[in-house]
Amino acid sequence: MAQKVAVLGAGSWGTALAFLALQGKNDVSLWARDSELLLQLDKERQNEKYLPGISLENIRICPDLEPILADSDWIVCAVPCLGIPELATQVKSLRKAGSIVVSGTKGLHSQLGLRPAEMWHKFGGLVPSEYVALSGPNLAREIVCGVPTSTVVASLDIESAKQAQKLFSSSLFRVYTNVDLTGVELGGALKNVVAIAAGVCDGLGFGDNAKAALMTRHWREMTRLAIAFGAKETTLFGLSGIGDLFATCASPHSRNHSLGVKLGSGESLSQAQREVMQVVEGIHTARAALKLASEKRVELPVTTELVELFDGKPVKAVIHSLMNREGRSEVEE
Repeated sequence: MAQKVAVLGAGSWGTALAFLALQGKNDVSLWARDSELLLQLDKERQNEKYLPGISLENIRICPDLEPILADSDWIVCAVPCLGIPELATQVKSLRKAGSIVVSGTKGLHSQLGLRPAEMWHKFGGLVPSEYVALSGPNLAREIVCGVPTSTVVASLDIESAKQAQKLFSSSLFRVYTNVDLTGVELGGALKNVVAIAAGVCDGLGFGDNAKAALMTRHWREMTRLAIAFGAKETTLFGLSGIGDLFATCASPHSRNHSLGVKLGSGESLSQAQREVMQVVEGIHTARAALKLASEKRVELPVTTELVELFDGKPVKAVIHSLMNREGRSEVEE
C-alpha cells in the first residue's frame, strides 16, 4: 500500500531520499527552506543546483510544511545538523500523530554536541518508536543513477526499523536493520571527519600508504569515542562505520573528502567551504567530537590536529605533530 512520505531538505541527499521513497510507489513530497530552489525544482522537474539530470517527475514540490506534515506517514529529514533544533520544533506541532521520522542527517551539532536522535527527542518530542536513523555508503549521485548499494536503518524500536526497511528497500537498495542507534549515528557522523583527513592526504599528494594509515588510525579514534558513549564495536565495523568510511574517503562525490583535498592543496577553510558550496558536516562534527571526547577523557589526536588545521595551523605542522607523537602499542588494552 502506498504511503505518504514528506522529505525535508532538497540538497543532493534529500533529493536522493525522495527518489528512493518514490521507488516503492509512495506518495512523495519534497520541501526546503530555499523558496528559489523550490521554484526551480517545480519548474524544471530536476535539481539543477545539487543533482542535475535526474527527473523529479511524480514528486510533489511543496513550499509549505503544514499541509504535507498533516497527513504524512513518514517524515524523512535531510537537513544539516545545525538546522535540526529549529526544524524539529516546527515539526512537533504540525506532524500527524503516529508518523515516524527517518533521519538521513549524518553529523553532530557543533555547539550542543548532540546526535540527531537526541535533538529530535529534545526539540521534537519524539519517543523511540517514532524515530529511525538511516546511514551507510550512500552517495547521492550513485543512488539516483541506479548503482546498487546497501544501508542500515536503526531505531531503539525494532518494529519501526523494520517498517523503514520495507519503505526504502528495492532491487538496487538493500536495507538492513539495527537497534544500536548510538553506534549507527556516531559511525555516520564521525566518518565525515575521517573523510576530510583522507582528503587532506590526497591534496598533499601523499599516496596510498599515508592515506591507508591515517584512515586506519582515525577509524580507531571514532570507534573509541563511540564505544565510550555505549555503541557496539560491531556496528562500527558495519555499513554506517567502515562501509560509509570507505565510500566517503575515496569518492570525489563526497563533499567532506573534497573539502579535505582543498585544505591539503593549501586553501583556507573558508575558501574551501565556498567552493564545495554545500554544508560539510565533518567540520562541525570534528569540533563536537572534541567536546564529547573531553567528557569521556578519550584521546583523539587526529581529530585534534584536524581542528587545529581548520583554525589556521599549517598543514606541514599538523603532519609533523602526528608523526612525532610518543610511540605506543597498536593494541589498546
